[in-house]
Amino acid sequence: MTQGRILTLPAETPDLPGTHEAPQGTRWHPVCSVKDVDEEEPFFGAAAGRELMIIRQGARITVFDDHCPHVGSSMVGAFVEDGQVECPLHGACFDTSSGAVLDGPTTEDLVCHPVRIVADQVEVALPPADSGA
Repeated sequence: MTQGRILTLPAETPDLPGTHEAPQGTRWHPVCSVKDVDEEEPFFGAAAGRELMIIRQGARITVFDDHCPHVGSSMVGAFVEDGQVECPLHGACFDTSSGAVLDGPTTEDLVCHPVRIVADQVEVALPPADSGA
């Protein structure tokens, strides 16, 4: 649902607008402009002390930790195609809307964060940098 110029997309259903506040213990952080995020390759940014990977598939924008769960490497150089993002190091594939692992070598999902768009700015809900979460 759009309220004014704010569109909230929860991590659980990133393609369905939501109206919720940031989850308890988190707050919204601007990470980039919508126009910075290309459909063919991830955009990489940082907020609240976390390195982030931002993916766009059509109108859907999803934000993940920039950390492949296989060996902890950055996803810089990842490929995005057909609703999947592929780790450039060992080829693990993840769903671009949820971060769910689709093909190994890992069995762990990417960490996905709630997202909202405010005046063409992508914002992500994250815990404070010093919380250890």
